[in-house]
Amino acid sequence: METLGTLLEHRAAENKSKPYLYFQDKEISYEDMNACANQMANALSKLGVARGDHVAIMLPNCPEYLYCWFGLAKLGAVTVTINTQFKGESLKYLIEASDSKLVVIASDFLPQYEEIAPEIKGIKKIILTEPADNTDLNRLFRESPTTPPPDTSLIEDIAALIITFTSGTTGLPKLVRNSHRAYITAAQDLISYAALSPQDRLYSALPLYHVNPQVYCVLAALVANASVIVSPRFSASRFWDEIRKYQATFFSYVGAVLPILLKQPERSNDKDVPTKKCFGGGAPKEVYERMTQRFGVEVLEAYGMSETGTWNTMNRPGKGRAGTIGQLRDGFEIRIFDDTDNELPLGKIGEIVIRPTKPYIMFDGYYKSPEETLKCSTNWWFHTGDLGKVDKDGYYYFCGRKKESIRRGGENISPYDIEKEVNKHPDVVESAAFGIADPIMEEEIKIAIVLRPDREVAPQEIIAWCESRLSKFMIPRYIEFLEELPKSASEKVQKVVLKERGLTPNTWDRQRQP
Repeated sequence: METLGTLLEHRAAENKSKPYLYFQDKEISYEDMNACANQMANALSKLGVARGDHVAIMLPNCPEYLYCWFGLAKLGAVTVTINTQFKGESLKYLIEASDSKLVVIASDFLPQYEEIAPEIKGIKKIILTEPADNTDLNRLFRESPTTPPPDTSLIEDIAALIITFTSGTTGLPKLVRNSHRAYITAAQDLISYAALSPQDRLYSALPLYHVNPQVYCVLAALVANASVIVSPRFSASRFWDEIRKYQATFFSYVGAVLPILLKQPERSNDKDVPTKKCFGGGAPKEVYERMTQRFGVEVLEAYGMSETGTWNTMNRPGKGRAGTIGQLRDGFEIRIFDDTDNELPLGKIGEIVIRPTKPYIMFDGYYKSPEETLKCSTNWWFHTGDLGKVDKDGYYYFCGRKKESIRRGGENISPYDIEKEVNKHPDVVESAAFGIADPIMEEEIKIAIVLRPDREVAPQEIIAWCESRLSKFMIPRYIEFLEELPKSASEKVQKVVLKERGLTPNTWDRQRQP
């Protein structure tokens, strides 16, 4: 079994000058991608990065991101992918908790880093901006040889890891450890199940710190001897123009993407697109059907998590059922359990639990969190915290979240993180953040706030408070001030009651303000 580094090496030898990556006006061949990854590996090695070291990447979508990703794999180092929107305590926690030795960061994100830099000890930062800039890493990159770093062939895929972050229902994000084998197997299975070929061009406008574009596009293209197109960012107005420009045959999505595309004004050439398939999660029945009707694109709706080998069920081409998350992927078992881990019959809603039937195709635990790993792995099953059911034909249905995590625009958000910062406001007694169903973003964030007696606070002040402390995607859209929060006898806030209240006449909407 290969690593990301050896896989790139072998594919470069097979495909040589064939285009692997398209980024804006750049076209990078397989052999050039491999040469640049070797240069980056050698540059990072000069900075002291060795096998087993953890290196955080905080970069925008760009070729240099992939040079670092593959370059670290060639060294046997551990890539730690950082959401570029993180700031403050969240960013500090992620860098420290991951034991990162080095942070490769773009100049755009330096203000976020510099804010926490005095509190981070023993971690070296290296700035990577445009290749023409004379930063330390770029200088080393240009001066480094394009030959593979030493001992690449000795790196075993089980020892080579990638760390991503996932947000739970409470507390800080958990660090998910995945082997190269898990990633590559997921890409290999995707190629088989989605019927991808070397002629395909896979497009993604999603941020490269997400597992979705990493596996479903970057790696799937590499394994399939195909090409990948990476856009700097998602733009609904430019989306189909880019698809046509690059003749993309396939794209990946998260829940918010498809509804946003469907909200765009209809055009006479909507069906005149080269893309015939898309792959991702979060397309309800009506979205699934409208995508096919309007654009002629088959939606291969799937289900999975970073912890569970990235995807576990999928609608196969020509066999999809709108409203389902497809059928089981080979190499995994799925059951639907009640609250006491008894399996439920067909059609009954319960928690989705998953386990692998092959070695090293799922995460091997949360980094430095054995208690959290054990908590979600009772009875030898990984408990997803998601609700679902299965029908007699083996099609699975996603039925909501057992846990309180808010899913907004493809991001899993912990209400605890929002509440913790809002509660620091001097006039706030307590708060409760929760999700409100939204046709475009999956969920929008609403926060109910109890103020101190005789205090008045404008909603705009709360938003400004949040903007200085939280990532952009965590800023609430809706605010409602209450005299008290509904609670159980044990003083636990009853968020189900708040969700049922929904958008009351007293709810302030940030998007409806002048």
